[in-house]
Amino acid sequence: MDIQNVNSLNVRLNMISGNLLPMTADDSSFSTFWKVYSFLVWLLEIVQICVLIPGCIHVPKEKALKDGLIGIVVTIEVVFLVVQIHARKELVQRLIEKFSDILRVNDDIMRNVVMDTIKPIKIPLKFYWTAGVMSIIIWSSVPFTLVFERNTFFYVDYRMPVVFSKEPFSTSIFVLGSFVVMTSSMFIFTKKVGVDSYMINMIMLLTAQYKYIALKLSMIFCDRISQIKCNSSNQEKDCPKTKYNAEGQMKSLCRHHHAIIRVTLLLRKLLSLNFSLIYIISVFRFCCIAIMVVSIPSTTLLETFVIVMYAIGGVVQLYIMCSCVQQLLDASIKISDQAFHEEWYQFGYSIKRTFMFMIMANNLELKLSTFEKYNLSLPSFMVILNQSYTIALLLLKTN
Repeated sequence: MDIQNVNSLNVRLNMISGNLLPMTADDSSFSTFWKVYSFLVWLLEIVQICVLIPGCIHVPKEKALKDGLIGIVVTIEVVFLVVQIHARKELVQRLIEKFSDILRVNDDIMRNVVMDTIKPIKIPLKFYWTAGVMSIIIWSSVPFTLVFERNTFFYVDYRMPVVFSKEPFSTSIFVLGSFVVMTSSMFIFTKKVGVDSYMINMIMLLTAQYKYIALKLSMIFCDRISQIKCNSSNQEKDCPKTKYNAEGQMKSLCRHHHAIIRVTLLLRKLLSLNFSLIYIISVFRFCCIAIMVVSIPSTTLLETFVIVMYAIGGVVQLYIMCSCVQQLLDASIKISDQAFHEEWYQFGYSIKRTFMFMIMANNLELKLSTFEKYNLSLPSFMVILNQSYTIALLLLKTN
């Protein structure tokens, strides 16, 4: 078991998106083909942002807010997140190496905990990706119907306001431009899903380790041999062996806990700034989605369906991210909760002291974000949506 085979969806998204974020401790994850593919995808996104910014300037403000702003916001977010991870490649490789060392242990309990932790996020991520790509394809295909109605086109005719040539322009330029808009939008969205999946995968791997520690700690105290009564005259010979086994398992678990804390610090160093940015960008992204939702009364039935599907996918994505971070925060402070209800008080002084230290460690709240105000969690999920809606209303009033 390693960081790649625990989540095949994460590996596929990383490659299809062209992000090519590190998946191994060395630099041997990707062939020349995938590197060339990644270069071409990034080149397409550079072209898209270069024609999108002037396009937002040359079209009416309403068109720019409704169809153009969200493309700029998502592109900025994706570029920053991906570049941030690539810029800390050595740190990422150290993190992957430590995860690989931990997952390489031949332990069925750990395997089950890891799989049970990661499995629930796969279906929501697949839904988010599928719903987003489908909505983008349908949303971007609507302007193609204009080809059958006229021969000259303008910037506002594109699905997103882009500038490929001076207006008015011919049908061939319009079709080519619309195809570029569709393709680049699909890829930038897939890049967004890919980098989110990459970060979520690391978060859930770490969460699984905290859950594993909590389970193993409870099992130590539940062990039948460890609960032999030392005052039973017919079992006195077993008591030293029981004490030795329990202490040995506790020491091994403490070493594992120490290793996980070090991994947590590395992960915080890698993702802390990213989480703060995701919070801020999500406010603006959902602001754009809110503007699209508000415009539903003036759209066709097909466009309404696409907007609703894209909005639902966006909400699911943000909820997944906030929920995963919340699970990690909860797991890190609950490693002793389950074991506390077992008969830990019947063990020797050494084990009880170690357990008390672990209980005190639970009080050290884990903080992953650089700025506490912009930390991702389930409470911040509703805060982001509320702030987005408020800003959207302000923008619409100034229009």
